[in-house]
Parts: sequence; structure tokens; C-alpha cells
Amino acid sequence: MNNQPAPFTRFVLLALAAPAAALAQQDWDAVEMTVHPVAGSVSYIEGSGGNIGLFAGDDGVFLIDDQYAPLTDKIVAAVRTVSGEPIRFLVNTHMHPDHTGGNENFGRMGTMIYGHDNVRKQMAIADYDEEPPLITFSEDMSFHINAETVHVFKTPNAHTNGDVYIRFESANVIHTGDVYRTTSYPYIDAANGGTFAGTIRAYDLLIEKSDGDTKIIPGHGVISNVNEVRAFRDMLLVIRDRVAAAIRDGMSLDEVTAAGLTAEYDERWDSGRRIGSAATLLETIYSEMN
Repeated sequence: MNNQPAPFTRFVLLALAAPAAALAQQDWDAVEMTVHPVAGSVSYIEGSGGNIGLFAGDDGVFLIDDQYAPLTDKIVAAVRTVSGEPIRFLVNTHMHPDHTGGNENFGRMGTMIYGHDNVRKQMAIADYDEEPPLITFSEDMSFHINAETVHVFKTPNAHTNGDVYIRFESANVIHTGDVYRTTSYPYIDAANGGTFAGTIRAYDLLIEKSDGDTKIIPGHGVISNVNEVRAFRDMLLVIRDRVAAAIRDGMSLDEVTAAGLTAEYDERWDSGRRIGSAATLLETIYSEMN
């Protein structure tokens, strides 16, 4: 009897194990925090993990995500290069530890932590050690701070089932969490409710909410714009159609993976790791469509 897990299940298990292994090996002392201005009073902090959105003014500091717990002091120090005001609000874009790891530390500082209902639910299901958001919402909510309206709203289930976008209306900036990244193919965490079809719909929504001047902060990578998002979505549609054609021709997953369906894109987008690789993307699409 073959007791090995199916290919897609095996992928999910490996993807979930990889962050824990990387976390155990991380040299936290070597991590440097860099603040990158974006537009108006909006910046992002690059460190180890997801990009942290930073919005500061006289009313206080608003953060998006908080990377890993051992980095909290460094994150606060980076914030203090911009503002000495209290860190009042923090929004988790989704459940993963490189975006929620500092929740407990920031909560002890008095920061109010928000996230979609599914972030809290899914962290409990996944038995995460990280503290979930303290306040949750079902669809959207707005913050009115520092003369800005910050709109937080649910996306289709894409990277996970708890993804949100955060839009700074006057500054014309959108933080996407890991729904969109400029470093690799998308990572779709199917074990935690992510879907490829939802990812495409989430890009459609991002395009709809953006104009030619919108600055887009990805979950990982550098500042982007709507034209780059549109090109990224269109590339994924080409790959999807190729996988669909392969399925119609009766090809197995191994045959699809070996067929070079992403070959012209791989130099730019294949991460070389399980997360964000062409192989995992093809496995995800194949599993969802087959």
C-alpha cells in the first residue's frame, strides 16, 4: 500500500513546515530595518518578513503587520526615526507568522490590533503560537487618523481566506499584504483557504481600486503600480489557460510540471524555493482546476 500523501497535499505540508524551519535558523541580530518613504506620510519598513506599512502623524502611528516577535524592538526603533507618537493601531493583513509574530508584544504596549474574522479563526485552526488580532471585522472598516481615511477591506480568498487590502485614500497608497508580491510567483496557501481563482479576482479588485498614480506596497518586494499588477495578472491568466488545456489533453500533474508552461517567465518570477516557485504555482492551479 502507498501511504505517501498526494502531490498537492505533500506541497501543503512542506510549505507549512518551511517557515518554522527558517524561523529556527534566523539570526535576529543580523536583521536590519529600513524605512522606505512611499507617499505623503506613508512609508514601509523592510526587515525580515512581510513589509510593514507605517503611517504617522499627530494623532499617532498606524502600522500594517509586525513581522516576527524577536524583531519588535527593532521595529519600534525604526518607527521612532519617523515619529515619537504612540503606536495606536495595527492591522494584520492575514494570518502568517511573518505578519503577525509581533502581535503579543505590540498588544502589551497598548496597541489595538485588528484583522479579518478569518485571521483569528484560521490561526486557531492552524494552532499558531502567535497572538491573533484583538478586534475583527467581516467585510471592511475605516480609520480616520492624521487627516487621512484608511480603508481596510476584504479581498476574495487569495493568499489565505483572511486577506485584506489597506487603502490610504488621500495619499493614494494601497498595501496588499501577501496577495501581491514583486519577488516571485504568488504563494497560495490552500491549507488556509487561499485559492488561485480568488487571487485573480483579488488582482482585478486591486486594479479597480488603483489609478496611474497609486503606489502599491506588496507583501514582499518593492513599490509597484497598477500597470505592473495588470501585467502580473495577465501572465497568470496565460499560465492558467495553458494548464487548463493540458488538463483537457489528459496530462498528469507531473507532465504539466515538466511541460515548461511557465518557461518564459521563470527567470523573473521563480523563487527557487517551494514558496513562490513555478512548480508550486502549477500544482496549485492543477489541483484547483482538475
